[in-house]
Amino acid sequence: VLVLFLISCHETNSIQKEPDSAYGAGWSAVHADARNSDYSDKAGSRNVSLAWQKKFDGTINLGPTSDLNGHVYITTSAEGCHLYSLDAQTGETLWCTDEVNQYAVASSALIDREGKIFIADDVAMNAFSNTGTLLWKTAIKGFPLSAQFTHTGRLIFITHIGRIYVLDRQTGDPVMKPISLIPNDTILSDFDPVACMRGSEKCPCANTLAFDQLSGRFFFTFWAPGKTQASLTAMVYAEDPVPAVRTLWTNQSLPGGSASSPDLSVDGSKVYVNDNEISIHAIDAISGEDIWTYNIGYEPGGSQSTSPDGLIIPAGGNNAGLLAIKDNGASAELLWQNDVLQNRGVVTQTKGGLAYATVKVGQLKYDLIVVDVSSGEELDREHLPGRPLFSVGITVGFDGTIYIPTFNGFLYAYR
Repeated sequence: VLVLFLISCHETNSIQKEPDSAYGAGWSAVHADARNSDYSDKAGSRNVSLAWQKKFDGTINLGPTSDLNGHVYITTSAEGCHLYSLDAQTGETLWCTDEVNQYAVASSALIDREGKIFIADDVAMNAFSNTGTLLWKTAIKGFPLSAQFTHTGRLIFITHIGRIYVLDRQTGDPVMKPISLIPNDTILSDFDPVACMRGSEKCPCANTLAFDQLSGRFFFTFWAPGKTQASLTAMVYAEDPVPAVRTLWTNQSLPGGSASSPDLSVDGSKVYVNDNEISIHAIDAISGEDIWTYNIGYEPGGSQSTSPDGLIIPAGGNNAGLLAIKDNGASAELLWQNDVLQNRGVVTQTKGGLAYATVKVGQLKYDLIVVDVSSGEELDREHLPGRPLFSVGITVGFDGTIYIPTFNGFLYAYR
């Protein structure tokens, strides 16, 4: 009995052991981490001021990522360079590259623990050193909306036409044959950028997958050809006996599609995702069954932020107030709501119970606000200079700096 007990404990500990993560420290993925949490474990500041600002000629679609060396990486659609490395202290351009084309704007640079950078366009996935040297280039079909790492340290991504790739992050070599979710590997000839911003029928895979680093399960939104609405799909990646993925379940729960990358609860038991109508859904990560649906009253324009204790702040949208809901297990409840604050971007939460959001205060006029997540109390307000549009992803740097990119090419740093 003692031997069996010790074996059982050993197996349990092996299952629960955290893998040796490939992710770089800090905000190294588009939504902060493998879970797509849009949450920073850096203690946020209650009072901030503008450190620097920068204007790019093209659009910015997603928030920047950053490393421990003081580099900030941003993609734009401007002519010439489409991936920039900036000095975190000043915003000065350290280097930029035209090795990726304008479709790189659909992704944020993914950073591994060695400081390598991974970014794709519509023809290849690319790896760069942190000094801008191209390390490898691997041809792909379609373009992903950012990549993630598997629990085994591989690079995994899904292109907008539904092709799943797993690559060796050191060499770029395929670890397994690409998998096509669409029969006959159909490439959509009538590419619609709005469809890819909204996750609708003409852009089947329009968001970033969430990856469970303990189980190898991953989750993504997918509008299958001929279906009346989008689904949340779960698959699992394993390398024993050979690298492969298999489907676990599909939940047809997303009317109108989804502009939201799914995100996982901190324990991996639930997946949160919004639809293109008025709801956020919590879905059982093991079974794919609906747990609860919460009506937020508007169509959100991006991914929600989810804290480790289950506080969820949806992205903004038209006629959207700022609000927070609490996951109570089998249901969700409204924690607070302020309809005076016109939420016009993706919100980020930080350790210490703070949230950063951009609110509209006039025509092409926006403010950054700092909010107490538990009560909705406004703690600080700072104006965004110039004439920005809505923010597309607030991120937090290694030193706690708040980065706010806007769709029309502004990037602000507050600390």
